[in-house]
Amino acid sequence: MSAGFTILLWGVVLAVSAPAVLFAIETLAAFFPLRRPSAGAPPSSVAVIVPAHNEGRHIVATLHDLRAQLRPADRLIVVADNCTDDTAAIAQECGAEVFVRTAPDHRGKGYALQYAIDCLRDAPPQCVVFFDADCRVGEGALHYLAGVASATGRPAQALYIMNAPDGAGPGTGVSAFAWIMINRVRMTGLSNLFNVTRFTGAGLAAPWALISRLDFGAGDITEDLVMTLKMALAGAPPIFAPDAQVTSFFPTAQDASVTQRARWEHGSLEIMARRAAPAMLRGILRADMKLLLLAADAMIPPLVALGAGLTLTAVLSVLALGFAGPGPLVTVLTSMALFALALVAGWARFGRAVLPPSQLSALAPFLLQKLKVYGRRGRASSKTWTRTKRGDDGGEKR
Repeated sequence: MSAGFTILLWGVVLAVSAPAVLFAIETLAAFFPLRRPSAGAPPSSVAVIVPAHNEGRHIVATLHDLRAQLRPADRLIVVADNCTDDTAAIAQECGAEVFVRTAPDHRGKGYALQYAIDCLRDAPPQCVVFFDADCRVGEGALHYLAGVASATGRPAQALYIMNAPDGAGPGTGVSAFAWIMINRVRMTGLSNLFNVTRFTGAGLAAPWALISRLDFGAGDITEDLVMTLKMALAGAPPIFAPDAQVTSFFPTAQDASVTQRARWEHGSLEIMARRAAPAMLRGILRADMKLLLLAADAMIPPLVALGAGLTLTAVLSVLALGFAGPGPLVTVLTSMALFALALVAGWARFGRAVLPPSQLSALAPFLLQKLKVYGRRGRASSKTWTRTKRGDDGGEKR
């Protein structure tokens, strides 16, 4: 009995320690000079796809940014996906082509992107670029991304940062720091280690020859992770192009914030078991280090969940000292130390601007709020593509 429990305990220890160690390695790698890809000449035709679900009030600024960067041969396409507002009319007024999609039983960004790709097959562009309907696009980002994708034959991902809006509480600063750890620090580390990155939700350019072969209509809430793994499995993992920048803002309303984080975190946990683990096995069998690393990165849980897992495993290892020996405890405590060191180092180097020392006291209430994310309401809100409420939706600020 004790031997079987010891084996089980070691399995748990390794399951929580490996992601913590990889997180620390990615963070350390981000401290080295950033790998910056060179862009070739932009392809002759680019199609910009903006999926939108009830974004009538907020899509104008995004389309304005994009239209300012279009050339005559480029196309700006908005997919008005299951909208009940005036998104389609406003997008047309802004000069975009509009593809209206109505399929209430198949909602999600992946379905919207697949619909646009299928509509383009009769007259395909050389390159496709994805942006969200609520983001701001940095000057020159569009054709820099397209040029990198054209030069490398791989998808090119912009640096996508979410900021705290004016008047946001300290808890939003914690969220902004967590986002920087994922989208800037870890993506820089992945790029420096093996010249790969994730699709992080907005600001991705891909050659038509690649993107037209992939199926994105799976309805996953965390479609960014799914798309990343599908690209890597196709032999074309994304490349990080941080000189192209895309920004957006966190919601300030508590309910909207919980809903947004629930989608990210429940979706990430689901992808770990359903897609990332098989992709890791494929990477091992192929001896494909890029695929293996991206799949292993997708196996890193949300940071709060990882920290909780490490803590609970340490407690379990203490209780099992009498028959399991010190090995499991030493292993998990070492992993905890590396995880904590990476968080502190990442905050000191990259996160102080969004989470200044004066706001560190917000960590405790932020962690308590996480209970809502993993509660029944959070689980329910993670199952559909729901537009996050913003500043002028019923008085909320964004």
